[in-house]
Amino acid sequence: MKLMTRTKAFGLAGAITAFATPIASAQMEIKVGSYEPESHYLVEYVYKPYLKEIEKRTNGELTFRWFHGGTLVKAPQTVDGLKSGLVDLVVTTGLFTQESLFPATHVMTLPFQFDSTVEATHVFQKAFHNIPEIQAEFEGLVPLGFHVSDFFNLHIHKDVAPVETLEDLQGLEIGAFSKSGVTYSEMLGATPRNIKLEDLYVSLQRKAIDGIWFPTAPMIKWKMTDHTSNHSLVGGPFVMIPMTMSQQAWDKLTPEQQEIFRSMENELTNFTGAIVDNRRASSVRKMEGRGDNIITLPPEEKAKWVEAARPAYDEWMKTMESKGIDGEAILAKIQEYTAEFKGMEYTSAEWWGDSWQE
Repeated sequence: MKLMTRTKAFGLAGAITAFATPIASAQMEIKVGSYEPESHYLVEYVYKPYLKEIEKRTNGELTFRWFHGGTLVKAPQTVDGLKSGLVDLVVTTGLFTQESLFPATHVMTLPFQFDSTVEATHVFQKAFHNIPEIQAEFEGLVPLGFHVSDFFNLHIHKDVAPVETLEDLQGLEIGAFSKSGVTYSEMLGATPRNIKLEDLYVSLQRKAIDGIWFPTAPMIKWKMTDHTSNHSLVGGPFVMIPMTMSQQAWDKLTPEQQEIFRSMENELTNFTGAIVDNRRASSVRKMEGRGDNIITLPPEEKAKWVEAARPAYDEWMKTMESKGIDGEAILAKIQEYTAEFKGMEYTSAEWWGDSWQE
């Protein structure tokens, strides 16, 4: 009788342990949140091929159920949605909507640090893996690839003189639909105008403003080039939108599946940087082809812009100090990584295909 009781007890204990300790299962459907429309070029050329490649490399063990256009999570909901388990994977996690949760990570967005998105994505990647304070801010999230948006550059009305120096910008009325655009306009000596995204075109059309902060890659698609012909590629603000998986979903993967994601991290990071650079270059070629002025700042001039934007760096340093974080050390690391990746060109992977370039 005692033997039977012990056997039952051991069986019950085993059952409790089995329920208490999640066991990785090979077969899994992963819920994918995207606030972009399904037709967005990043979804079409980067994210769908990437997840199809994951399916292929896992022999169909992992499948993906898409929720496009914010039907599951909108940009401001992505971080909380991942941490709560509402969504398993978000292709462009909206860190820019939850800046207070990622104060150290936002060292990346201090102005005028990068010349290309390939550089920026790889600095972001290396910073995450090597700076503990940044890694700590991603608790509950597992980055699969590191991605930043196109840079916001200065696009000046066709009837206004081009901005080639910081002095040329003084007093110009510059429209921006982001907080950073307004902030940097003030720092650089322009007169900022906070304008809704949907109202920027009409403001240019009516000559209510002299120019705009706007990412160069989608300028033509948004028809902003109807009224601008002077484009200063200053490498201004951008937002960070890494692909991330929830820790809960990650822990359900087998070690072999986790390794497949890890093995593709660099390829995905490379691809997001390459395609944004490609779209910017394509837009610039089209604008040059119609005779627009394309302006890039020589190093000595860019140094003046960086100095003028120094208050942004000082403010970030104060935030770090208030949290007991050595901001100087983190910024020094970012500058070291930026120098390391300066001039970096992408290396394509077979799963990218050939149809993504314009």
